[in-house]
Amino acid sequence: MVDETSFRDAESVMVHLRALRQELLTTSIEPSGDQARSGLTQPQVSLIRSLVTDGSATVTELARRLSLSHSTTSGIVDRLQARGLVSRKPDPHDRRYTRIEVTAPVQGYTRDLEEGPYGRLTRALFEASPAERKAVLDGLETLRALLAR
Repeated sequence: MVDETSFRDAESVMVHLRALRQELLTTSIEPSGDQARSGLTQPQVSLIRSLVTDGSATVTELARRLSLSHSTTSGIVDRLQARGLVSRKPDPHDRRYTRIEVTAPVQGYTRDLEEGPYGRLTRALFEASPAERKAVLDGLETLRALLAR
């Protein structure tokens, strides 16, 4: 027979497992932690994809890449900059121009997509202390052993 404490503990374990699964299988490009699918328009996604794929660009270059007007592209950049997803920086070779580039959250998001959950997990374990890694592995092994009984 299962007692109330065991049932609450099982619920808590399930909450942690669901949260871990969600954390490993989703990534975020928003500094606030909102998910990538949190309201980016198709033109915004296209602009970000262009910057990730082809590198930084001026607004004029982006407008040409995306077949959009300069003013539309500038507005998209403004909105993405307000969300912390792109930044404007002076061109290092010609300071008359400003280049648009993705920010660290977007770079991390694209890296997470490329690496998948194993990449994120590997990085997290690499950054953990030996005692933390051992505690994680021991806890998972104990749980598997208990479930196998």
